[in-house]
Amino acid sequence: MRRQITITLLVLGTVFGYAAGFSSLRCRAEARRDAFQRHVAALCVDAAREAERSERPAHRTTAAARHGAPEADTGAGR
Repeated sequence: MRRQITITLLVLGTVFGYAAGFSSLRCRAEARRDAFQRHVAALCVDAAREAERSERPAHRTTAAARHGAPEADTGAGR
């Protein structure tokens, strides 16, 4: 009787251990995928902002400067 209980506990520990391990792997894979998607999105946004900067003239127009029009916040300093 004691041997059967020990075997049952060992089997349950093995099954639950594997289940916990696979669950952990799945959660980490999702987090890794989300981090990669955020990284790619940030690269695309930075490239679009850089392309926008290269298309704009280097200085502000005098009309915009006289009226105190603020420049767009590109988030480059963040």
